[in-house]
Amino acid sequence: MIQRSFQELPTVFARLKGRNGVAREYKAVIVPTTDYCVVPMVDAFALGYPEAAGADARALSPNPVHFATYSGYGRGLPVKMAEVEIGGTSFKDVDFIAFDVLQAAGFDVVLGRSLLKGLTLEIDYGSHRLSLRKASGGMR
Repeated sequence: MIQRSFQELPTVFARLKGRNGVAREYKAVIVPTTDYCVVPMVDAFALGYPEAAGADARALSPNPVHFATYSGYGRGLPVKMAEVEIGGTSFKDVDFIAFDVLQAAGFDVVLGRSLLKGLTLEIDYGSHRLSLRKASGGMR
């Protein structure tokens, strides 16, 4: 179980492990209204997903996902993150979209419902408190 306070946005530190075995830690914002988790394309490349990094910007990704963003419509490639760890709780094979989020946003990755469906999440914006725990019968 994770309990922590936050300032403006509910954030946690998450450790992502890619299919190449490389692991990196990120400041992650929790967004229960988005379907997928989001990882920047350059990080997808470093974590072993070169196809998601847009190595050739002229080539259309084989299975792009189209979605609405804060600045219009976006397109990203789905990747299956080998492992995501939050506060000692880990999840395997989590669906992510490789898409660049503005660096000025103050976070590195987005944790959406593709991960949150395996958690019990309580956000108290009034007291700026966040509580996460693995849901019974949730993801592995």
